[in-house]
Amino acid sequence: MKAGDLVMCLFQPRSSRVQHGVCIPMEHEIKGELGIILKSRSNGCQRVLFPQFGYEHDITSSALEVVSESR
Repeated sequence: MKAGDLVMCLFQPRSSRVQHGVCIPMEHEIKGELGIILKSRSNGCQRVLFPQFGYEHDITSSALEVVSESR
């Protein structure tokens, strides 16, 4: 997976982020939604934009399925 790939999310996170040591509940239902990889990290974590929500989320590669690869 690399930046620009179109992916489908296969997992629904319960929290969106940790703020001051507290998990903030997830506002969006991203399981089954399409997103675009913005940044691919070497640790297997991807920064994915879900444009339908205007939302970015860090998520592991194993929770994503490539729909279309960028060139």
